Amino acid sequence: MNHSFSKRSRRKAFRVFTRWFLYVVLLLWFYVCQCNPIIRGYCPLLLIPLATAVAMWEGDLAAGIFGAVCGIMLDTATGVTVVGFSALWLLAACPFISLLTRFWVKKNFLSYFIFNTAVASIMAALDMLFLHWVWEGAESVISFKKSVLPAYGGAIFFSVPIYFLVRLIYTKSLPKEERKLEESAQNAESVEEKE
Repeated sequence: MNHSFSKRSRRKAFRVFTRWFLYVVLLLWFYVCQCNPIIRGYCPLLLIPLATAVAMWEGDLAAGIFGAVCGIMLDTATGVTVVGFSALWLLAACPFISLLTRFWVKKNFLSYFIFNTAVASIMAALDMLFLHWVWEGAESVISFKKSVLPAYGGAIFFSVPIYFLVRLIYTKSLPKEERKLEESAQNAESVEEKE
């Protein structure tokens, strides 16, 4: 009896380790994409939707730490802001998203898209206010059109595949029993939405 319990707990620990390892691989991949833009200097801020997606599926402490790490990586990759500018916002937003999805809001794509859009919009407004408007004044409209809007708009646009990738990683790392319960809950939600 005790041997089977320890075997299950080792399997569970391995699944959790694998899940977080894949999250970190995505984090590093998006960081490299952020540092070396693929599309002619255009770089969507992919670390924001990654942080909000992980926040939906993980606990509040883990979401806060992962959000802060994503924020620090985002600040170092862009090189425009002071290190910690994005980290503070994501440190506050990610545990809030995690708590909302645990107690009040359903875990589905629509709620994720709303959360991600709100986080990206608030961060864009803070970026525009503190980094462009204060220093550039009237010319900050040019910076808004050429850098702020494409970067944060890309964070909203690319949130679709990131959400489904993080959800796939999370559900595949669950034990079979929990995965079946999760899938049946999602199927029940989709049937309710259709009615």
